[in-house]
Amino acid sequence: MSAASLHQRLQQLIGNRFDYLDEVWILIEVLGDMDSVVLRRCEDCKRYRPVQSNAYGMPNRRVDGTLTLPISNAEGDGYSDDLLVLLEGRQPSG
Repeated sequence: MSAASLHQRLQQLIGNRFDYLDEVWILIEVLGDMDSVVLRRCEDCKRYRPVQSNAYGMPNRRVDGTLTLPISNAEGDGYSDDLLVLLEGRQPSG
């Protein structure tokens, strides 16, 4: 399966929610040139809000987290293990 085919299939999942790393994430972007997907923590699903420190190390604001995962495996002929785990946690749309 070509990388372009993998990317096209993932484009259809943008906006879907996934259980990954014990949190709920939303697929927000498929980066074909970087062979990656970008996830954002679900704002409505958070159990806690992460705190970001300023330049002096003092916590001062809360931020939403994003995460980037590779799409293809090392051989380039299938999905990466990280992406397969993500896809296993896909939540039904509802």
